Amino acid sequence: MTEEKKQWGGRRSGAGRPKGSTKDGSSARPQHQLRAYDDEWDLIRRFARLVKHGKMEACKTALAQLEAADGK
Repeated sequence: MTEEKKQWGGRRSGAGRPKGSTKDGSSARPQHQLRAYDDEWDLIRRFARLVKHGKMEACKTALAQLEAADGK
């Protein structure tokens, strides 16, 4: 008689997501971190929400106007 070894855990053939099965062009946004006070963070969060939800051109225009008014 042959003694069978029990396999507990480890890799199994056919397990997991098949290679190359992700959607073309799908990529997660990279993460960035910064430190801000609560009132600053509120402004940053509101602006980021506008950028993420399709108001990119309006945000670019607003930034250009703010930077021009700042004189930098």
